[in-house]
Amino acid sequence: MNCIKIYPPLLTLLLMLTMGTLHYTLPQPLLISPPFNSLGFVLIATGMLMNLWSAWWFRKNQTTIDPRGNAIYLAQEGLYRVSRNPMYLGMLITLLGVSIYLGSLISFLAPPLFVWIVTVRFIGQEEQALLDCFGYEYIQYQSRVRRWI
Repeated sequence: MNCIKIYPPLLTLLLMLTMGTLHYTLPQPLLISPPFNSLGFVLIATGMLMNLWSAWWFRKNQTTIDPRGNAIYLAQEGLYRVSRNPMYLGMLITLLGVSIYLGSLISFLAPPLFVWIVTVRFIGQEEQALLDCFGYEYIQYQSRVRRWI
């Protein structure tokens, strides 16, 4: 049986599309209205920049950003000093930005859903792979840096 693989960037996009569709098709109260919802653009840009920087950092150190790939470098600099998962954090911040921009109650369901799916589906496996690959160095890193922020 073919299983559709949905990785975090696609999950983020699908959640954004779902948020927009639900926002514009279901009548619901606005929690954040103009002009305050413009703050969402700042968060969207911040999240996207975090993802671009993280991807650049992985490429610079010739390691993979693919959750299925084998890491050859344990990133601990830059954003990785603050979060063990700055790419996922960037996607979360982007989703929060979209939620704030839309301002509707239902749009705020997507960010916690994203955190739950990514934590259950990806982070546990990635952490085990990093532990297998880097051993004690990764344990030390885990003790210094939080999973999200």
